[in-house]
Amino acid sequence: MKHLLIVEDDAMFREALAQEFCERGYQVHGCASLQPWNVPASFVPSHAIIDLKLHGASGLDALAQLKHYYPTCQTIMLTGYGSIPTAVQAMKLGALNYIAKPASIDDIERAWLGPPTRTDEMIETRNLYEHERQHIEKILQDFDGNISKAAKALGIHRQSLQRKLRKYT
Repeated sequence: MKHLLIVEDDAMFREALAQEFCERGYQVHGCASLQPWNVPASFVPSHAIIDLKLHGASGLDALAQLKHYYPTCQTIMLTGYGSIPTAVQAMKLGALNYIAKPASIDDIERAWLGPPTRTDEMIETRNLYEHERQHIEKILQDFDGNISKAAKALGIHRQSLQRKLRKYT
């Protein structure tokens, strides 16, 4: 039996994922953060789904901790805030795949199988560059085109934001 650990701080989403995977034959344990006391000692995950942004913590830290204790666990990083740097970091830490929300249960299961072998089997996730561009455009719109304020909200330097904007045009 496959043992799935879901680390997701949104309780409703975590429960929905757990229910779907239980129906597919997984034994599931869900928690809002990855602390040693959150996972029973008898539960050894073969698979894991970790949200990138957890309340008060980073999913990347949870991923590193998980891979330390369960190095063979097949882990998927799931996020609504995808970016190239976090995708690279997740892969370096041992994530098998990095998927942007919304993702279906089928998308997640296919991601555990590795890269698709045929084009029609490719997982339909948003291109990270496109996702980043859309996020930047939304932030810019929120700040009425003020690049300095948008850069501050994004946590990057104004010049970095200007460079990114030049790439998109």
